[in-house]
Amino acid sequence: MTTTVPLHAPDATSDDLHLLSILESGLPGQIGTPDEPATYTVPAVFSRQVTRDERARIEDPETARRLAEQSGAPTTGPALRLVVSDRRLLIENTSLDRLRDGLAAALAAMLRDLGGDLRAARDERAVAAEAREVEERRRSDATHAAVSTIRFE
Repeated sequence: MTTTVPLHAPDATSDDLHLLSILESGLPGQIGTPDEPATYTVPAVFSRQVTRDERARIEDPETARRLAEQSGAPTTGPALRLVVSDRRLLIENTSLDRLRDGLAAALAAMLRDLGGDLRAARDERAVAAEAREVEERRRSDATHAAVSTIRFE
């Protein structure tokens, strides 16, 4: 049986990428025992499929470095690493305590910022495409007007 633990109440009106829950069945069985590892991989479930651009930003080592820094993760030991696997985010070299103590909030903020950045870039591309279309209509109209003045009489 697969158990997930909700991370937050998602905004149902938003199609921005966010994390829904931790996949509890993907956690190491040693959690809560004397053999619990200091760090491990925590699988979290995305709200939807990740795009190529989102994946590139999420998996960029600089993103993990900033998140670790923002959340106060220790500077010793293996570095935090983020890996997208289908609709899951594998948060490597962390723990549930680190997520609870700030990393989960930092991840949520990073995904909100990522969504805003990608929306802004998409809007800029749309404005540029509209400007090219207007210019092409202007050019076409000017060409048509020039052609219509020519008579072969």
